[in-house]
Amino acid sequence: MIAKLQLSTTKGFARTAQSSVTEYLRQAILAGDLPAGTRLVQAELAEALNVSVTPIREALRELSTEGLIDLDAFRGAVVHTPALEELENIYEVRAALMPLNIHKSIEAISVRELDEAEKILDLMEQETSQTRWIELNRQFHELLHSTNKNEQLKDILQRLADIASIYINLSLLKQPLQQGVSNDEHQAILKSYRDRDVDRAIALSLDHINSTLEAARQAF
Repeated sequence: MIAKLQLSTTKGFARTAQSSVTEYLRQAILAGDLPAGTRLVQAELAEALNVSVTPIREALRELSTEGLIDLDAFRGAVVHTPALEELENIYEVRAALMPLNIHKSIEAISVRELDEAEKILDLMEQETSQTRWIELNRQFHELLHSTNKNEQLKDILQRLADIASIYINLSLLKQPLQQGVSNDEHQAILKSYRDRDVDRAIALSLDHINSTLEAARQAF
């Protein structure tokens, strides 16, 4: 018998927008309210969040493209379970593609976009919620890389970054001080973008994902 789904408070939850459902479930997964391996039954989620099944179904589909949920033919939707081999593969591909992406992005990024990235970093340095910090981290990197006009390259890296959020969350649970280290690394990366220094941006970015990778390895 499947235990009834339990979620933390939904006070303030926007009950009609699919985007709100997606964001709520994303945060619940990253916060550990929905642990790895949890089966997500659409009817139970709809009842818990007081919405129809339609936005739940669409949210699960979107989260599956981010790698946070696995859609199983027999079990339905299941929260993705991290694995060390997957972690290594993700960071290997990211390290190979990141230099090309930085070359393309740093040439096109505008001062306005750089200023927006700096605002995100300001929020990250003040943020005490680990889950919210991870989402801001995702926004920061997405903003820096979004000016790349190669949609295929951008889509691949974004999906890998989405899945990597699980591992970043895992590493921060084990090593909370890593958050402060990452903030400093982000500031240095942003400066290299402002200086249009491609080589330094690549070197700093590779060092950054390698330090995150090592922290996640230790978490395993």
